[in-house]
Amino acid sequence: MEIIEIARIIFGSIFVLFLPGFTWSFVFFKKGEIDALERIALSFGLSIALVPLVVFYFNFLFKMKINILNVSLLIMLLTSIPLIIINREKFFKRQKFKK
Repeated sequence: MEIIEIARIIFGSIFVLFLPGFTWSFVFFKKGEIDALERIALSFGLSIALVPLVVFYFNFLFKMKINILNVSLLIMLLTSIPLIIINREKFFKRQKFKK
């Protein structure tokens, strides 16, 4: 049972404290602008700032309860939005060069 708890803590920490900021760091800084250590540090900072703000905003504005399911869905949404933005930018760059 301890192995499951440890794995849950590690993956949960990465999911909450790293992934949202990591994806948003690619929106703000392109691939060659900052090195890996700066991106990792920025990822933790952005995640620590963004996740509570989004969760509390949805709680205040939409009266959404703060529970594990709602927070997980919000973090997935917060992580997927930059992926959509990055893919759109790459798509439009490819379309511009095809003309």
